[in-house]
Amino acid sequence: MVRTGSKKGGLFMTYFVGIDIAKHIHYACVIDQTGQVVTQPFPFENTSVGFQLLLSLLSNYSKDSLFIGFESTAHYHENLAHFLTSNSFTYELINPLLSKRFRGLNIRDVKNDKVDALTIASFLSINRNQPLQEEFFINELAFLSKERDNIVKQRSREYVRLTAYLDRVFPELKPRIKASIKSQGFHNLLSKYSTAKEIKETRIDALYNTLNFKRKSYPKVYISELKDLAKSSVGYHSDVLSKVIKNIIHQIEFLSLQLDEIESEIKSHQLVINSRLNLIPGMGPIQIAYILSAIENITRFDHPSKILAFSGLDPKVRQSGQFTATKTRMSKRGNHLLRYALTWSANNIRNNSSTMNTYYLKKRSEGKSHYNALGHCAKKVVNYIFFILSNPDKDFILE
Repeated sequence: MVRTGSKKGGLFMTYFVGIDIAKHIHYACVIDQTGQVVTQPFPFENTSVGFQLLLSLLSNYSKDSLFIGFESTAHYHENLAHFLTSNSFTYELINPLLSKRFRGLNIRDVKNDKVDALTIASFLSINRNQPLQEEFFINELAFLSKERDNIVKQRSREYVRLTAYLDRVFPELKPRIKASIKSQGFHNLLSKYSTAKEIKETRIDALYNTLNFKRKSYPKVYISELKDLAKSSVGYHSDVLSKVIKNIIHQIEFLSLQLDEIESEIKSHQLVINSRLNLIPGMGPIQIAYILSAIENITRFDHPSKILAFSGLDPKVRQSGQFTATKTRMSKRGNHLLRYALTWSANNIRNNSSTMNTYYLKKRSEGKSHYNALGHCAKKVVNYIFFILSNPDKDFILE
């Protein structure tokens, strides 16, 4: 990172702002590039008033002249980090282990909030080129990925409940319908007429308008067949279950809206947009988010096999005495989001890459099941990911 600094006496000055993070009260200190203290350590609260106090200090300097840094401490730094970003300040997150080691070099080894702020500022002045801000964005991406996963699971549970209740009031519906009950048309239908009795007693034109509220997907012949199915249904009517089904549909619609919002946030996240994983054909933004947030930093892994094991896609070892199993299953002991993203990506990539599809078909010809073959493709995907993230300056082409 290159800073121009502020001009002072014919010289361009650079200033280092060290901030010691705590739960309620933070401390900030400013030193210049010579190590001289420009602003003595001072406290400011973890509140809007406290942040404005810090902002008033920072406004005395050119943004280009400032290096702002603080330790990554649980979640306490996140509000301040967001505040600085929203005010167009850059900052650097410091690994607490590094700053602790640096503090230990001090002969007196004094530790308090004021001294810590000065220590962090001094650490910044010596390690000014270390890019540490990305950790914050990785954490953001992890929150979004976990929230998406949580919403998807909640919605799946609601569909299971919906099926259970439909089996009581209209058991013939799901096996016979041409469209999925997850379609918008059937959401519209069940939100108004949720039992066989209600559908049976409703005019065909009303059912037609309800099913085709947004798209003309269902002809009247199909709706007439649906009505006949309701007339002969063995399902029983219950006002209570009718209300429950309508509530489930509303809950599913709400969760779907939340899912759209979360996915929009993920797709517009700078780490996803700028990721070199976009070079892999078929690799989508959601998969990229899951992968980046799970891996965090590629330097954590010295070989693709370590990523494979971390995801739980590595095979179980079955051995006892002189017996060794000839067939093994994946361990599934690792990060489930990473495992899901890798398998999902493998399937998408084989549909967009002749190289991957040829490999998939080869495994299928060897007698592997679809999911087993995808597991082998996922290993290839891990190799691609490791190469791309470990070699940011090298080209990657997959045909």
